[in-house]
Amino acid sequence: MNKLMTIFLLLLFAIQVNAQNFEGEVVYSNHFTSKIQNFTDEQLGTMIGTKQEYFIKDGNYKSFLNGQSVTMQLYDYRTNRLYNKTVKTDTLYWFDASINTDGVISFEIKRNADTILGNQCDAIIMKTQTGITTIFYTTQYKVDSKAFVNHNYSNWAFFTLKTGALPLKTIIETDQFKMVSTATEIKPMKLGEEYFNIDTKTPTKKSS
Repeated sequence: MNKLMTIFLLLLFAIQVNAQNFEGEVVYSNHFTSKIQNFTDEQLGTMIGTKQEYFIKDGNYKSFLNGQSVTMQLYDYRTNRLYNKTVKTDTLYWFDASINTDGVISFEIKRNADTILGNQCDAIIMKTQTGITTIFYTTQYKVDSKAFVNHNYSNWAFFTLKTGALPLKTIIETDQFKMVSTATEIKPMKLGEEYFNIDTKTPTKKSS
């Protein structure tokens, strides 16, 4: 997997009631600022996608994006694999989600940092090897951190352990780009386990 694709996948990724863990859909609006010469904000948005539809149940999640690169991402907690589908093929390319090349160096939590969709949110600010990621969250929308204990990719295990919640807004800033992903809709709903299954007829291949 080349470096640029790794950045895109990190963006996608960052590009996830009451006492129970949240089950349903969150819709995010993504805005980009490119710091890459001759690569505009619009080009970055077109490639990654300006809209993300994110579905989660227990330890599984599935995202759909309107970009021209990866159009779907699926995490299977049983195998700890992240599957990606591109517009060019029906094959799902997977990689081991335990691998993380951009670990957290330091972090802090700020209380009452923003209000998103009427929810008062705290923020966790994580300094990584390549930049700074700020995620706004509220424990009204819980996740089970134990289900993601091996999901080190994009520091998801670290984030869920520290917050136990879904992101309602994510800001990622590196030397190459800035992305702001903000929840525009939150839709609690029941999702069957089969929604996250991979059709046995769908070809899969490990990412190189």
